[in-house]
Amino acid sequence: MPRYSTDAIILHTRDFLESDKIVHALTREAGLVTAIAKGAHRSRRRFPGTLEPFCEVCMELHRGRGADLQRIESATLINAHFSIREDLDLLGYSSVLLEVVKENLGPYDPTPATYECLKNALAALEAGRQWFTPWSIAMVNLLRVLGYGIDMDTLSTHARIPGNAATRPLSAEACGLLETGCRLEQGVLHRVNVSGQAKREITTYLLGVCSKVSARPLKTVAFLAKLLDLDMNQCYMR
Repeated sequence: MPRYSTDAIILHTRDFLESDKIVHALTREAGLVTAIAKGAHRSRRRFPGTLEPFCEVCMELHRGRGADLQRIESATLINAHFSIREDLDLLGYSSVLLEVVKENLGPYDPTPATYECLKNALAALEAGRQWFTPWSIAMVNLLRVLGYGIDMDTLSTHARIPGNAATRPLSAEACGLLETGCRLEQGVLHRVNVSGQAKREITTYLLGVCSKVSARPLKTVAFLAKLLDLDMNQCYMR
């Protein structure tokens, strides 16, 4: 297969040997890709701070005959989304978006709708702005394009917050945001505020959905639950 270029969002990386990196990325044309970046820790010319989670890049890839991994020849930065890393809460919430994609897509299955949804979500999440409402709706949209749509028509009667005790329904405020938020433009979403209790309900409910549809426990859900002091049993609905 010849070299080809594609836009990509870096989902996860890990060091390999002394200077290489294994990179999991969502690409526009090829879907979920796992590739190796040879000399990633040494070459600032080919990888100038581009192979980090949340980075949107243009990658040049090559897959040799019989090779299990594609090889990243170079990566040019489009958007680093640095502001996401400036706020610990925002970092935790945003990380869930990346892991949900990584765990619910098959390799090399082109899904342009998922790519656009994640790209738009990251663009909307900015430190210093009201980002909770955009995150909530981005989470709903991402689950939908992954095939796990939430039935908004029955949300107020069927949506439940799980836990050790008897489950309780989402409040009218929480349901109202999830039901109407998908119809609002991004600029409007940034101006919509909800109470702290509604934020907690929505967070717990959406993390519960993510945990339920994923084949294995999500590390980002565990991290966010600990960060927010949520009962883990509220998030894992098994």
